[in-house]
Formats: sequence, structure tokens, C-alpha cells
Amino acid sequence: MSLMPFISIAVIAVFVYVVFFAGKNNSGLSKRSGKKYYTIDDEFNAKKKEKQEKVDRILEKINAKGVESLTSQEKAILDEYSSSN
Repeated sequence: MSLMPFISIAVIAVFVYVVFFAGKNNSGLSKRSGKKYYTIDDEFNAKKKEKQEKVDRILEKINAKGVESLTSQEKAILDEYSSSN
């Protein structure tokens, strides 16, 4: 009995598995930078919330220490946020 037909079938089966199943995200989740989002809306809302929290921290700093205490990066974040809303 020859092993050649068995080996051929095994190779084809592995190829089919790799092409159709391996590497697919079967959970339906979108992954970006290690974070998990369930839908595009969830991703958008998470990024919006993150941006809002960053702006809130900057505004709290202004309240506590004044506008002069802001770095140029913080000023740029506020400018970007004010122009987008």
C-alpha cells in the first residue's frame, strides 16, 4: 500500500484549511492597536471618548494652573478639537 494518496490528500486538506480558515477573525471583532471593537460605531465612540477625556484633562489643567501652563502640544490638541466641533 502506497502512502502517496494519503499524503496528497493531507497536503490538500492543509492547503484548504489555510486558505479558507486560518488568519480569519472568526469572532467578528475588529482589532486595531490591541484594542477590541465590536462595530465601527463602537470604534468611533471609543476614539471620541478618548479624545474628549484628553481635552477634559487639559481644561482641568487650565482651571488649576491657567492657560500659560499649557504645552504647545496641548494647545494644538485644543485647537484641533475646537475646529472639529
